[in-house]
Amino acid sequence: MKINVLPSDNIFHQLGLNTYDYKDLLSELIDNSLAARDGKSVRVNVEIFVDKDQKAHRFVISDDGAGIPADKLGDAITPAGLKTENSLNEHGLGMKQAVAALGRLESLLTKTEDRQFALEITEFRFGEIDAAEKAFDRTRGTTISVQDLKPVVITNATNYTRTIVPYLGARYRRFLRPDNPILDLTIWIRNVDTGAALFSWPLKEVKPTYFHPSTRENRPVFSKYGIEGKGWRAELTFGYAPKDASEFEELGVDVPNKFHPYRVALATQGVDVIFHDRVILFHQLSELGIVNQKHSDYNAVRGEIVLLSGFATAITKNSVILDDHFRDCIAQTTRVLTGEQEGPNGRKDNYIQHKSYPEEIPEALLRDRLIEWLKNNPLQKKESVSKEYVVEGVEGFIDILADGEAWELKRDQAAALDVYQLFMYMDIGNFDKGFLVAKSYTPGAHIAAKAVKEKHQKEIVLCPREQFPINHQPTTQEREDYY
Repeated sequence: MKINVLPSDNIFHQLGLNTYDYKDLLSELIDNSLAARDGKSVRVNVEIFVDKDQKAHRFVISDDGAGIPADKLGDAITPAGLKTENSLNEHGLGMKQAVAALGRLESLLTKTEDRQFALEITEFRFGEIDAAEKAFDRTRGTTISVQDLKPVVITNATNYTRTIVPYLGARYRRFLRPDNPILDLTIWIRNVDTGAALFSWPLKEVKPTYFHPSTRENRPVFSKYGIEGKGWRAELTFGYAPKDASEFEELGVDVPNKFHPYRVALATQGVDVIFHDRVILFHQLSELGIVNQKHSDYNAVRGEIVLLSGFATAITKNSVILDDHFRDCIAQTTRVLTGEQEGPNGRKDNYIQHKSYPEEIPEALLRDRLIEWLKNNPLQKKESVSKEYVVEGVEGFIDILADGEAWELKRDQAAALDVYQLFMYMDIGNFDKGFLVAKSYTPGAHIAAKAVKEKHQKEIVLCPREQFPINHQPTTQEREDYY
């Protein structure tokens, strides 16, 4: 017995019943345009036509990609009929899914460079359909128009500014690099009657900002570290975000607002998963099992796993197929980040625990570490070391008194007033030499130290904190005692 399986046009409607949100639907159509770029850059316009009450009437996306050849147009309409290996259009479902989720197809116009006219179709179904020749405003490209729009289509300009455009800028950041842009995309809201532009948003690159714990530069701790297994390859980049406004200011970068895709928050911690240069998964850490659960300790963790070969996405490109390749990739990533497996430069380091930069170490912990070093270092070991030495007659104390020398410690930058505060303690306590340990010093601090020596014959040595072995990450016990 043979069973005859016939195609059902109902599939074109059912494809719209997916779990995509509006950003994902836009992404599927953008993916289609990028897949048709034919090795060149591609220009894409997304237009939403609204009436005076901001109700959406038509959605149009157009590009100047290669277009769909006439002999391939049927395959492009058939679900999973036209797939492009090793590209964003890997399943041949995205365009049909997006159109059905947005509304009803009004028309699909497409033109290749070798044709005088574009071909237009006005329905998705199996069997023979009419394709009319139409004049086209570009030498090549595709325009898809959708009508009878569903509520998923957003017309609120604030939503585009705050959420949709930044997230698309992050998702396609590798195509939007200013030095070599591959994608030129603008989103428009237009008046349905006149076509006049009401709002427009050019898509710009949005990438995570890093703050290297040692160099204080906008770069990750390590970049493009290769990991591989049987049948697959990937690259791992890992680092930390600036923790506060001062560190963003130091980098010359604006502090992200609460709508930014890479703000420092519980909801945005982790590593992006990138496939075919597009962000597939945002901010995955606990979701991938790299850590057991979300915790504020990991808020500053940033990075990306770039899947190079041996992987596949699900038909809705919000996830990667959880096969042996991907599981092995995540297992290796976890071992590298937790120090169980050698990482860059052959080192084993628990990068996940690097949640606090040296600048975040409490001053009390730095002071106690300095005390231990003064007591035990073999070069200049001090015999008598006191913590918080009270100076009689003034409301204050010296952080450390070591063999008659006064030590003051500042976690951050020291200024002239800090120098004169130490001088006051030395003057009243009758100490001739002092040390001011700090991360850095203002020009005024150097002038003040020189003036104290010349006018009062007391020496204050400015000692950068990096000269002492006190800046390493806290141990588990230190975290319990000082945080």
